Amino acid sequence: MQQVRKDLAHQLNQLTSPELHVFLDSITAIDDGLSLNQLRGGAKSLTVPELKKELALYHQLAPWRTQINGVIDGLNLSLKNRQHFGELINYYGSKLKRFKRAQQHLWLLCHLTERIQLALERLTDGFIYHIRKQQEAANTFAQQAVFLSWQSAADNVTKAAELLHLFVDENIDDNQPFSVVRQQALKVMNDRDIQTLCLYLKKQKRTVEEYQWQHYDEQCNLLEQLLRQVFLCLECEAGKGSEAVVAQLQQMQTEIAFGGPLKTMDTSLIPKKHLPWLVKQDNVNPQRYEWLLYRQLTSRLNGRIYLPNVTKYRALEDDLIPQTSQDTLLASSTLDRLKQPAELLLQEKQHRLESALKDVALHIDEGDNRNVIMKNRTGTRWRLPTKSATSLVNNPFFKRMQPVGIADVLRYVERETGFMKCLTHVLPIQKQGFTHQDDLLAILIANATHRGVYGMAQISDRSYEHLSTVQANYIRPETLHDASDVINNAVAALPIFRHYHIQEDQLHASADGQKFETHLETFKTRYSSKYFGTNKGITAMTLVANHSALNARIIGSNEHESHYIYDLLQSNSSEIKPDVLSTDTHGVNHVNFALLDLCGYSFAPRYAQFSSVINDLFDVTESEQGSTILALKKPIRTNVITTGWQDIRRIVLSLQTKRTTQAMLVRKLSGYPSGHPILQALTEYNRLVKAQYLLDYIDDASLRQYVQRALNRGEAWHFLRRAIASVNGDQFRGKNESEIAIWNECARLLANAIIYFNSAILSHLLGHFEARGDEEKAGITRAVSPVAWQNINLSGTYNFTNTGKLPNIGEITRPIVDD
Repeated sequence: MQQVRKDLAHQLNQLTSPELHVFLDSITAIDDGLSLNQLRGGAKSLTVPELKKELALYHQLAPWRTQINGVIDGLNLSLKNRQHFGELINYYGSKLKRFKRAQQHLWLLCHLTERIQLALERLTDGFIYHIRKQQEAANTFAQQAVFLSWQSAADNVTKAAELLHLFVDENIDDNQPFSVVRQQALKVMNDRDIQTLCLYLKKQKRTVEEYQWQHYDEQCNLLEQLLRQVFLCLECEAGKGSEAVVAQLQQMQTEIAFGGPLKTMDTSLIPKKHLPWLVKQDNVNPQRYEWLLYRQLTSRLNGRIYLPNVTKYRALEDDLIPQTSQDTLLASSTLDRLKQPAELLLQEKQHRLESALKDVALHIDEGDNRNVIMKNRTGTRWRLPTKSATSLVNNPFFKRMQPVGIADVLRYVERETGFMKCLTHVLPIQKQGFTHQDDLLAILIANATHRGVYGMAQISDRSYEHLSTVQANYIRPETLHDASDVINNAVAALPIFRHYHIQEDQLHASADGQKFETHLETFKTRYSSKYFGTNKGITAMTLVANHSALNARIIGSNEHESHYIYDLLQSNSSEIKPDVLSTDTHGVNHVNFALLDLCGYSFAPRYAQFSSVINDLFDVTESEQGSTILALKKPIRTNVITTGWQDIRRIVLSLQTKRTTQAMLVRKLSGYPSGHPILQALTEYNRLVKAQYLLDYIDDASLRQYVQRALNRGEAWHFLRRAIASVNGDQFRGKNESEIAIWNECARLLANAIIYFNSAILSHLLGHFEARGDEEKAGITRAVSPVAWQNINLSGTYNFTNTGKLPNIGEITRPIVDD
C-alpha cells in the first residue's frame, strides 16, 4: 500500500505543472483566494445572488479545467476511486492541510473535476430558468399592459372632443404652421395616448408583442450582470438544423468577450412575427436581438444544440457506449431479448399480440370480465372500478404486544444481522464502527426522525460534538445503503418472507415518490403549492418489494418520477431482485415499457384514466355477424423497430453498463423531434409491449390484483416512513443535497429495521403455530403485514447506554401465544 501511494504521488508530480501546484496550494492556504468553504459551498437556489456565487467560483476554476482534466486522465483512476478521493475534501475540510502535499493535491484534483462539472450544470440550469421566467413575466406584463392601455384609452375618449375642436377653432389662424397646432394637441394628450386612443376608436389594441419587448428592455441589469456572464461560460455545438444559430451564438460570445456592442446580427434568424419589434429602418436593436438568441438557445437545448462540457446537455451520442465495443458487450450481456435478432423477437411478440386481441374480443362477446368491459346498446365501454384497499399498516395484531424502544429494536436487528459492520470509517486504515455502536444508534435515529444530531444531543445522553465527529467518520450514503442491504437480505432469509410474495413465480415490486418539505433551501428543492403550500421540498423515490425498501433516491419535486424507475431497479444491490415493477400513472412515459422489457423486467403500471388509455390505443368494431373486432388504432411499424434495432441495443447496453442513466436518456430522447429514427424505434417497441400489457390487464383479474397489492404495499411503507419523520415535524433539515440524502437513507434503514423486527416476530409465531398444528392461527400470521409501529416507541427521551438487555421475541409474543 505504501509503495502504491509513493508511485501515485510520483506520477501526480510528473503530470502536474508548477503553476497548477501553486493553485492547489492556494486553496488550502489562509488568504483571499479560493477557499475550501467556497469550494464545498456554491449556489443553494436559482436566484440571481446564489447563481452569482456559483459564477464567481466557476471563473476561479475555469482557467485550470484543461490541466485538471489532463492530470486526472493521466492518473487513470477508476470512477469509484475518484469519487472516494473527492469526498475526502468534504470530510476533512480545513484539516486537509495536515496531510502530505501529494495527498492534498490528489484529493483536490478529484474533487475539482466533479465541482467544475457541477458548477457548469448549475449555471446552465440557472440560465434556462431565468430565460423562461422572463418569457412568462413578459407575457404577464404584456397582457396587463394591453388591458391598462385599453382602459386608459376609454377614459380619454372625452379628450378626443378637445382634439377635434382644434380643427374648427376660429382662434387658430389658417396660416399657422401645423407644428404649432400639434403642440397645442400634445398639451391635451401625449403622443402615445393619442395613438392608443386612435386604436381604441378603430376598435384595435396595441399588440401583446410590443409590450413583451418593452418588458425585455427593462431587464438590463439581469442581462448584463448574470445572463451574459453565464452565456460566456457555455460552449455550444450545433445539432442538425441549428448550424446558423450556433454560428451566431459563437460570434456573439466573441463580441461580448471583447466588451463591445453586438455588430454581427444575422436578421435571417429573426422570425417574421418579431421583425417589427427588433428591426427599425434596417437597424437591428442589439439588446432585443441578444434576448432573442438566448431564447432560441434555451428552446434548442433539447437535442438541437448541445453543450459538450455539460453532461446534462451534451449529445446523446456522448452518453452511449462506443460502437466499436457494442458487439463485445452484447456477447457478454445476460439480456436474452437484446441478443435475439429483431425480426425473430418481433415475430414472437406480434403473434402473441394478435392472439390476445382475438381472445379479449371473444371474452367481450361472451360477457366475461364485466368488471372491466361492459357491452350494451351504446357500444363497448371500458371501465375499472376500484375497491378501497384494506389498510396494511398497524395491524391490531401488534397492538397486543409490549412496546419496545426504537434503540432496542436497532440493537436487536444489529445482533441478528450485523448491519453496523457496513458503517465503516471514511479512511480504511481507521478502526471500524463497532467501537461506536451506541453513538451510531443515536445518529441513525436522529437523522431518520429528522432531528439531526444537534436535536438528538438535546434529548439524549450524547454530546453534540461527539455525535458530529462520529457522523462525519462513519455515516455516508454508500455505507447506509450497504447496511440496508444487509437488513433486507436478512429479512429475505426469514421463514415468513416467502409468504410475503404477491406471485409465486415472480417477485413484484412497486416504485413511488413521497413528498417532503425542506426546512432549508438547496439547489434541488422546488416549490409545489399542491404539496408544500408556499414552501419548498423534494421527492423521495423508493423501490419497495415484499414490504422492504430496496432502494431510494432524492429527486426534485419538479422532476418526473418516470425518469428514475429503471435506475432504482438497476442500482438495487440487495439479494431481493424484483421481476415485475408497478407504478401509478406518474411512472409511465413513452419509453419505459420498452426499456424495462429489454432489460429483463416486466412493467405493470396502474393507470388513473384507464378508459382513455384503452381508447387511445385500441378500436372496437363489430363484424357483419355482430361479433366484436378488437384492433390497434395504428398497426405496429415493425420495420421502424428493425431499422433502429442496433441503436436500441446500444442504448440498453449503455444503461446496463451504467455509461448513462435512465433519467439522462429519457430527458434527451424527450427533446428529439417525433420523427427521429431512434425515438421512433423505441416508441414503436414501447407501444407493442404496452398493448400486450393492457390486453393482459383487461383479461387477467389476478394481474390487476397483483398490481394493486404491490402499490398498496408501497403506500403502506410510505406511511411507516412518514411516521418516522413526523417524530420531529416531518421536514428535512439538511443544508445540502448530501445531508438530505443521508437523512433519507437513515430513515430507510430505520424503517427496514422495523420491518425485520416485525418479520422476526411473525416468523417466530408462524413456527410456533405450525409446530402446534394450529393451521388457523398460522394462516392468520402469514397474512399479517409487518408494516407496523404501534408496538415500537419512536419518540421520547433517549438513553443509548447499552444495558446488555435486548428484546426477547418469546416474551414479546407471549400475549398472543398464550391466547
